[in-house]
Amino acid sequence: MAPLAAPMSAEAGAYLFLLGLASGVALLTTSALRRVSPPWLKGLLTASGLFVISRYVTLALFATAQSPERVWGWRHCWFATSLALPLQSAFAVDQLVRHPAMSPNKLLRWLSPFLLIYSAVILFADVEPVPDRVVGWSLRLAPAWRVVLASAHGLFVAGFLAVCALLIRKVPSRPIRIALLGLALGQACLALDGLLLALGAWYFRPYLYSELLMLIALWHAYETGATLQGG
Repeated sequence: MAPLAAPMSAEAGAYLFLLGLASGVALLTTSALRRVSPPWLKGLLTASGLFVISRYVTLALFATAQSPERVWGWRHCWFATSLALPLQSAFAVDQLVRHPAMSPNKLLRWLSPFLLIYSAVILFADVEPVPDRVVGWSLRLAPAWRVVLASAHGLFVAGFLAVCALLIRKVPSRPIRIALLGLALGQACLALDGLLLALGAWYFRPYLYSELLMLIALWHAYETGATLQGG
């Protein structure tokens, strides 16, 4: 007779519940992308939304795996939000403001250095599995890659917050200003969590709450942009 599995702790159960909640909120945010234009941008952002969902699936798989080797092929999805959330945030601002001097193609070119760095981290960074203090396994970036990711995202967030602050002052529309404030707050929280992770706080779990806040802010921004544009 096979031995019974050890009962799951309340903390582990809460963590898995939080991952399920994050997956649902990510799906809700992805649904708000249905009215994005042009079509190629809608496809790109929808793919990034599915990539975000794959992160939470990956976290759950590593949390419940007996050994990390069994789910090692999913490791590239672990850092999905490092690419997807900046991409979605930048285009959320574009969909809200619709400035005639800016186009999705031009914005994508401006974002390309950051996207290349984020993609390099996801595809090529050295990671190692470490036992998680709550349940299963976590992945840890090598120190050099940790610095690269933190530096790139720090620069992105600094620029993003500056743009949001400028637009909040310039744009008279209250719904747009509220949506921009939500985006700025979400990115600021993610940046703080990223700093703590870069300093080695690998068991610091509030990053999931920051991601939830960011996803809700994105959902609100894209819905606001579509409503104001009559989408």
